[in-house]
Amino acid sequence: MTVALAGNPNSGKTTVFNALTGLRQKVANYPGVTVEKKVGRCKLPDGSWCEVIDLPGTYSLISRAPDEQVAMEVLRGIRTDVKQPDVVVVVVDASNLQRNLYLVSQLIELGRPLVVALNMMDVAERRGLAVSAQKLREELGVPVVGIVGNKGRGIDQLKNSIAHATVAPMPQWRLPDAMKEELLLVGGGLSLLVPEAAPRPLDRYQAIAERLLIGDHAADIKPLVAQEPVSSLLSSAANRLNQLGIDPMQADVEAHYRWIESVVSRVVAQPKTNVGTLAYVHPRPSHLSDRVDAILCHRVWGLVIFAGIMGGLFLALFWLAKPIMDGIQSAIDALGVLVTAPMSEGPLRALVRDGIFNGVGTVVVFVPQIAILFLFLAILEDSGYLARAAFLMDRLLARVGLHGKSFIPLLSSFACAIPGIMATRTIESRRERLATILVAPFMSCSARLPVYTLLIGAFFATYGAFTQAGIMLGCYLLGILAAVGTAFLFKRTLAKGPATSFILELPSYKIPQLSQVLRQVWMNTRAFLTKAGTTIFCLSVILWALAYYPTLPKLQAAQIEQETRAKMDPDLADSLAWKPQVQKPTKAEIDEAVANARAAAQSRNSFAGRMGRFMEPVIRPLGFDWKMGVGLVSAFAAREVFVSSMGIVYSVGRIESDQTTNLSTAMRADRYPNGKPVWTPLVAVSLLVWFVLAMQCMSTFAIVRRETGGWRWPLFMLAYMNVLAYVVSLVVFQVGSRFI
Repeated sequence: MTVALAGNPNSGKTTVFNALTGLRQKVANYPGVTVEKKVGRCKLPDGSWCEVIDLPGTYSLISRAPDEQVAMEVLRGIRTDVKQPDVVVVVVDASNLQRNLYLVSQLIELGRPLVVALNMMDVAERRGLAVSAQKLREELGVPVVGIVGNKGRGIDQLKNSIAHATVAPMPQWRLPDAMKEELLLVGGGLSLLVPEAAPRPLDRYQAIAERLLIGDHAADIKPLVAQEPVSSLLSSAANRLNQLGIDPMQADVEAHYRWIESVVSRVVAQPKTNVGTLAYVHPRPSHLSDRVDAILCHRVWGLVIFAGIMGGLFLALFWLAKPIMDGIQSAIDALGVLVTAPMSEGPLRALVRDGIFNGVGTVVVFVPQIAILFLFLAILEDSGYLARAAFLMDRLLARVGLHGKSFIPLLSSFACAIPGIMATRTIESRRERLATILVAPFMSCSARLPVYTLLIGAFFATYGAFTQAGIMLGCYLLGILAAVGTAFLFKRTLAKGPATSFILELPSYKIPQLSQVLRQVWMNTRAFLTKAGTTIFCLSVILWALAYYPTLPKLQAAQIEQETRAKMDPDLADSLAWKPQVQKPTKAEIDEAVANARAAAQSRNSFAGRMGRFMEPVIRPLGFDWKMGVGLVSAFAAREVFVSSMGIVYSVGRIESDQTTNLSTAMRADRYPNGKPVWTPLVAVSLLVWFVLAMQCMSTFAIVRRETGGWRWPLFMLAYMNVLAYVVSLVVFQVGSRFI
């Protein structure tokens, strides 16, 4: 059995999907579009299994945005890549029944077995609404189950009802008499045109006729428009209704809502309120959520609170994650020593030590920060706060040429630009959708976090957690400012046009469900770990090979060792070449200096070193050396690979095989031949600016191509973002060098 899960946005549909399927779910994309397809398996009380499809949220079956169209096509059985649903479970917000029943009224017209999941019953009770599932069942003629999805209440009854779903009787819509007459004529024409082995009831043909008359030309009925006698009947109906001043679409919507009002009046017992004279002069909010919204959605205080929440997030990324990261780093170091100790010196040992533990391990260390980021975003979303943040940002976004609906895709891009760009499908205007896609990669995604943390932790650790959090916040703000600036420019050039209206439903506040939040964190963190175990692992091995081969010739290695020892050991040095001014170095210090010199020579001699030195003249004005160039090139595959590439570059060639050198320490100790440090706080800032502004993710590049339908816009994005990153980093380093 295939079960389609439908419902309005913010109705708790995804929570119900998780409650039905648990961890037995998978995510893919519908073929031909970038709309996400979530499918899970649910075990019914009789022991059988059913496949549950979580459809995108939609208010109506008259689709506008791509995700709404997919939901409509699946429900109508149009898509050939998805099995037609045997049962439709529509999730309804019990605290806002009148709005949610409009979709139910359209689903009734489909003639498919239907179950109504009356969700958020606890919210309705807190608002003083007594919603009777039994009375609604009598009104609709299909199973109706009262549930609280985020607490798992009523889920077992819902599973039982799926096996007993029935087709709802067609309501008698209170349409104008003239429209009813035309629907009878068109429906009769349809019954002649579409013969079936088991003829449909006449009211089902009238439902199709109603869709044709109001202008719904979806793929399942579009061919009927041009066929006789339907074509002539539709033309005649349209002319007659136009002469009578009847708009079929408006009349249809009004008829549905008149039916909804009559149903709600018999199903919902409204709370009794005593309204005094003063209430009309100075009305008070009727619910706690209204009083909270008065603060969180305030045009000034709301923004201050939002900034405070985001600042707290960045502080937590350092303060909470630091001890966990240190523990993971120690564990990786110990495991690396344990694994490589029995191995003999050679390429295999170097691969395991440098390519895997110093490559992939340096990225895995940042998993706690990734998990904390997703934890905060999941809590904010599940609590209902993110919609308020979108409301707050609408005025600001409109001024720079973005749609209010752009906020959620942009906020999603802080986790990853790919789902953020895919989320732009909810924006109806292609022009505003394109503008949002072009600026979404400026949002600092979770892949940038390892780079930010490495650079900030290495060069600003002495300034304290608050300063580090401030620098991190600055990186995010710089990305936001870049997005705002470019969107403002695009609004007046590439995406020029009138602004469209922004309609947003504010969901009810609710306490985030721990299981749902943890499931979201786990799925996103698992995706990051999977990437570390596949993509980053493969790239780390390739980078290790580029940094390891060709190996330094033995004669050259011996010469470097001799020269280094001669510079440090007075017994080997010429009296004029070496004049002891400090305490004589120990043997361990001399060995370390030799290892560092040989590692530096090996790095320069390797394929990676040659590639880095080739591009060094271009990046030198930014303060970058060839090692950073190797990292920048590797980061085009995935930004976080920069960290693993630095771990490899700074470890390959070292002789202390039984101990791991901390990457931050190695970077701070790196010197040019003249003794000048390679890495400075200014260089770190310049590199941070580059990673904030540059387009360095091939996966994002690919998804932009799919969303825009060609190479033009992704190539444009690649060019303008990287040129902007180069110019700003150049200005930062060159101006900073004059004062520091």
